[in-house]
Amino acid sequence: MTFDFLNPMMLLGLLGIALPILVHLLSRKRYDVVQWGAMQFLQLGRRTRRKIRLEGWLLLAIRMLLIALIALALARPWVSGGFLSKYISTQSRDVVFIIDGSYSMGWEGEATTPHSAAIQWVHRFMEELNPGDTVSIIDARNQPRLVTESPTHQFAAVREKLNHLPPPSGTSNLANSISKAIQTLSTTTNLEREIIILTDDQALCWTPEDPILWEQVQDLLQQSAVPIDLWATNVSGERNQGLQSNLRVGQLDVSREVCVKNLPVKISTTIRYDGPEPTLICPVYFEVDGQRIKEKTQSVKIENHGEAAIEFQHRFENEGTHVVSVVLDSDQLPGDDRSDAALHVTSALPVLLVDGTPNFDATRSEVFFANLALMAPTNRTPWIQTTIIEKEQLTSEILKNQAVVILANVDALTEVQAGALIDFVNHQGGGVMITLGDQIDVEQYQKLLFHPEGLIPLNLKTRETNSGVEFGNLTQIKSNSLQTPWLTRFRGEYANGLTSARYNQWWDVSIANKKPLPDDKTESETKLQTAPIEIAQLSNDKPLMLLMNHQRGRVLLMTSSLDADWNNLPAKPDYVPFLHEAVFELSSGRVFRNINTDEPIVVGVPAKTTINQLEFLDPNGEPVTGTIDESTNGGTFHCSQTSLPGIYALNPKPGIKTELKPDRFVVNFDRSESDLTPLSEEQQKTLTDEYKLTFFKTLDELKQAMFSDVSETEFWRVLLLFFLLLMIGELFLTRRLVQGGHSALPDGLEQSNNTL
Repeated sequence: MTFDFLNPMMLLGLLGIALPILVHLLSRKRYDVVQWGAMQFLQLGRRTRRKIRLEGWLLLAIRMLLIALIALALARPWVSGGFLSKYISTQSRDVVFIIDGSYSMGWEGEATTPHSAAIQWVHRFMEELNPGDTVSIIDARNQPRLVTESPTHQFAAVREKLNHLPPPSGTSNLANSISKAIQTLSTTTNLEREIIILTDDQALCWTPEDPILWEQVQDLLQQSAVPIDLWATNVSGERNQGLQSNLRVGQLDVSREVCVKNLPVKISTTIRYDGPEPTLICPVYFEVDGQRIKEKTQSVKIENHGEAAIEFQHRFENEGTHVVSVVLDSDQLPGDDRSDAALHVTSALPVLLVDGTPNFDATRSEVFFANLALMAPTNRTPWIQTTIIEKEQLTSEILKNQAVVILANVDALTEVQAGALIDFVNHQGGGVMITLGDQIDVEQYQKLLFHPEGLIPLNLKTRETNSGVEFGNLTQIKSNSLQTPWLTRFRGEYANGLTSARYNQWWDVSIANKKPLPDDKTESETKLQTAPIEIAQLSNDKPLMLLMNHQRGRVLLMTSSLDADWNNLPAKPDYVPFLHEAVFELSSGRVFRNINTDEPIVVGVPAKTTINQLEFLDPNGEPVTGTIDESTNGGTFHCSQTSLPGIYALNPKPGIKTELKPDRFVVNFDRSESDLTPLSEEQQKTLTDEYKLTFFKTLDELKQAMFSDVSETEFWRVLLLFFLLLMIGELFLTRRLVQGGHSALPDGLEQSNNTL
C-alpha cells in the first residue's frame, strides 16, 4: 500500500494550525480582571468550571482540525491499494496516445494499414472515457510531435486532429516519444495516468539497443509524483515475416546539387530486395519533377537480401530547382518505393577571380590559366562566368552577385575586405578558394583570415621547396588521399592525371583546434562541422588542400599556386575538370536542398520580401510556418519544421508580385525502417522488467487490463466531507458556549441574579 500527495507544497498550510492557539492567547491578554463586590454571587462550582473549560478546549481542537483538513485536502492525498482504492475510486484518468508514424505503419498487407487501425482504435476508445478524463495525442516520428497542445477534455477537437494526422513516413523513436508523454502528464491533475503506445511489431522503432534513451525514460518515471502505466500493443495484425516481399530504394546520391544547363548530372542509388524468391527482376523508373522519362527505365536483377547499384544521367535544359526521383512499382510497403533529391540549375555560375599579380602581359597573370580553364573564349555557352579584378576592387557590393571567389596569391586584404569575405561565406552562403604563392603576407593572413572566427583556422608556417626534382625526387598528390566524393574521379596514376602533377613549392600549414570527423558522421552532419578537413595530401605528407564548411558557405585552401609558378598542374588535362568540380563544390554550400529530418531549411530570398508574400508547403501540401531574417544581405527564409520527410515547396503566393522563384527541398530519412524484424520475446521482457512496460497482443486485452487496474485513489473528497461535518459541530458548540452558557449556572445563583 502506497500513500503520497499530489500537491505536497500545500502541506505548508498545516502551519495554520497554530492560528487558533495564537488567537486564544491574544484574546486572553486583551482583557483586564477587575474585582467587584457582587462577584461572589457569580462564582461557579468546580465541576461547572471544568465542563466549560473542556468545551473550550474541544472548540479549539475542532478549529485546529478544520485548518488541518483544508491543508490536507489541498495537498490531494492519494493511496494505492487497500480499502479506499477498492470502494471509493473515482476512475478519472489522463491518457496519452502515442501513434507510431513511421512508414512501416503504412504496410498494406491487411484490409487497413496499421496506422489507420491505430487512429480508428483511438476514436473508439474515447467513447468509453468519462467527461473528467483528458486526452493527448503524440505523433511518433524521428522526433515526437505533440498533436494536441495540452491534455484536453475536448474530445471533439482531438477527433478532428486525429483525422488530419499526416500519413506514415520516415522513422520513429518510441523511447523519445514516451519521454515526451511523461513530461506531458506532469502537467495533468487526475490520479490515473496512462500512456498507450500503438505501433506495429517492428523492433527498430523501440531502439532496444540504446540504454541511454531508456534510462531517460526510467528517470522521468521515477521523478513522477504519481505512478504512470505504460501500455503497448501491436496494431498490425498477424504479419507473416516469411511471406513478405519488399523492394526498397536507397537515398539518392547526386553528383552535384548546383549545376548549369546541359551539364550532365549523375544520380545513383541502390535497390534492395527481401522476399521469398531467390532472385527478382524489377523495373526501375526515373522521374524529373514528377514526370516519368520512359527511355531511362532500367531492369535490375537482385538477389534475395541483396542490393544492386543503379545510376542515371541527365542534362537539364531549364533553369530553376528540379526534383529527381527513382521510383519502383508499388508493393505492400509503399513508404520506401521512391527516393527524391533536389538540385538547382542555373545558366552559368558567377565566379570572381582576384588576381594577386596583375600584369599588362595577361599570360603572366596569376589567374591566366584558371580563367582559360573556367571560361574558354571558344565556348559560347560557358558553364561558369568569370570576372577578373584586382584586390583593390574587392568590395561587399561586388560580392553580392557572386557564387565563388578565388583569391589567387593575393598578398593581403584590408580589415573591411576580410570582413566582407567572411560575411559572404557565413551569411550569403558563398564559396571562397584561397591559393597561396610568393606574395602572401603571413602576418596579415593570420590576423584577418586564418583565425577561428575567420575563413579557416590554421597556422602558416614556412615556404618549402623540393630541391631534388632533378634527381627524380618528385612531390606529387597521394592518390589514396583523395577520399572526398568530388575528388575521387581524379584518383589513379596516369600520365596526364591530377596526381601526376609535380609540386616544386608549397606552404607548410597546420590546423588550429582541429576536430577529427568521426566515421559515423552523415553527409548532413559533415556540412555542419566547424573544423577544416584535409582532402588532398602531398607525397611528403604535407597538406595540399583543406576544406571547411561554415554556417552556409565553404572555404577551400590550396597550399600551392594556381598558376604554373610552383607546379605544373595547369599543363595537365585534369586541370580544367578539377577547377570546375572545385567551383561547383564551393557553390553547393549556398543552399542545402537535401537535408535530413528536423534539420532547418535556410534559403536566400530577394530583398524586401515579406513572409506574407510566401507560401511554404510540407510534403502533404499543408502550410508550414517560417520566418525571414532581413539582417543579412538581402533576406533569408528559415524554417525548422521538417519532421515529415518528403518534398517541401517554397512559392510566391498566387497573385503576389515578387522576384522570388519557386524552390524545392527534399527531407530524407533513414531507410532501415524497411527492416520489419519484430521485437523479440527477450527484448520485450527487458522492456517489461526494467521499464515497467506492459505488452498486449490485442487491443481488447489492453482495454480490459487498463480499466480493471484502478489502484490509485484520491480521498480529498472524504476529507472535505469530514470538514463539513466538523464545521456543523463547531457552529453548534460555539452557539452553545456563547448563547447557552447561563444554563450551566447553579439554581441558587440564577435566582440571586434574577433578584438583583
